[in-house]
Amino acid sequence: MAVDLSSEIILRWDKSSPWHVPLFKSGGITALWPDEQNDAMERACAAAGISVLGPHDVQLISPAHLDDATGDAAIVIKDGVWSGASMPEREEPVTAGATARPWVNANGYRIGYLHALYPGRPPILGYSPDSEAGLKPDKPPALASLELALIDAWAAGGNYVLTLTPEHRQELLSGKPEALAVWRRLGRTARWLRENAALFRQPTHPNITLLVERGDTTAELANLMYRQNASPRLVNAAIPPAPDPLHCAVLVAAGIRSPSASVADRILAHAEAGATVVTDAAGDDAWWRYKGWKPARAFEDRTFFKAGRGRLVAYAEKIQDPGDFAFDVIDLAGTNRPVRLWDNGAVIALTASNEDGKDVLRAVNYGPPFRATEILAQVPGHFSSAHLLRPEAPPLSLKVALRGPNTEVAIPALNLLAVIAFA
Repeated sequence: MAVDLSSEIILRWDKSSPWHVPLFKSGGITALWPDEQNDAMERACAAAGISVLGPHDVQLISPAHLDDATGDAAIVIKDGVWSGASMPEREEPVTAGATARPWVNANGYRIGYLHALYPGRPPILGYSPDSEAGLKPDKPPALASLELALIDAWAAGGNYVLTLTPEHRQELLSGKPEALAVWRRLGRTARWLRENAALFRQPTHPNITLLVERGDTTAELANLMYRQNASPRLVNAAIPPAPDPLHCAVLVAAGIRSPSASVADRILAHAEAGATVVTDAAGDDAWWRYKGWKPARAFEDRTFFKAGRGRLVAYAEKIQDPGDFAFDVIDLAGTNRPVRLWDNGAVIALTASNEDGKDVLRAVNYGPPFRATEILAQVPGHFSSAHLLRPEAPPLSLKVALRGPNTEVAIPALNLLAVIAFA
């Protein structure tokens, strides 16, 4: 049976000594992935309740080779970017303005993408703090950024294998007070994530559904939709969901290869049932034209077709700017957009339902921690209560306000992660 690492706090480690086990415990580590085996350390880890992975328990591969993966080893994806935010070409603190937005590196869409295309494999990222993750050789990441990397993956429903730089490892082993304080904060967050795992294991709302397939095109569309807070549900393009007009407002079928006749029927059934279907398949022989739908409105870049109780929006050419396209999709969703944030800076939010069927908003701050400005957030539906959950403080009841078909709350003092449970 394959090793299940989906809810473990995993650390890669290239030194083997039983004296390191107290350090692992303070960092919240529950599974160790050592570069070399050491019987004394394994015994010490076992006594401390920490699992030690063997050389054949884990396979580190690229998504491009997932189809070739065999055996029972847990799959860890080595692709990813180092989480964080920055203003291009600037040294000032990360802020948002009328004409400037921070550049955010995040991996949540990778988790959703893996969930959609490989549902039988827990999505676990294992990128390292190096140039392949977008870091400059002369600018190593702060040790504190490991906490954000872990939150980044968990908030999207996945996991991340913690990997230290040699400098960070030496600071911890030498007992540097500042490093140990950061490490203990990571441990607090790690333990909180495991205790509240149910908040992160539910799928995103289907209000905006994006069909994805292998390759870079739909992955990049997913990336920018996550970044612009479209909070999309990602679904394998070969297995589109059945129409659900009460919940799925927009089904995006852009960037995909021409589907088979049966898959095309299933996609277009969404429009006939009342949803908006979006495609960038252009030309007289586009896969959706067999329906014979007539144009209702035409613009320079796209045409709207009346389709049963819904509509189809066909772009005149392949999507060139995924960021602008994400905003288009949010506009098409209208009042059914999954989440709306004001003054969000470098915050990415996802909406989901927990195991009790209650709505959950998960917000991750990729900019400086403990921003003092409140963030207004709206989710669709009317709720009578909202509770703020976070690793660094006890639960807090938030005031709710009904705004049309939505419920609004103010998120105070966002550190790195805020989860709001609505009821």
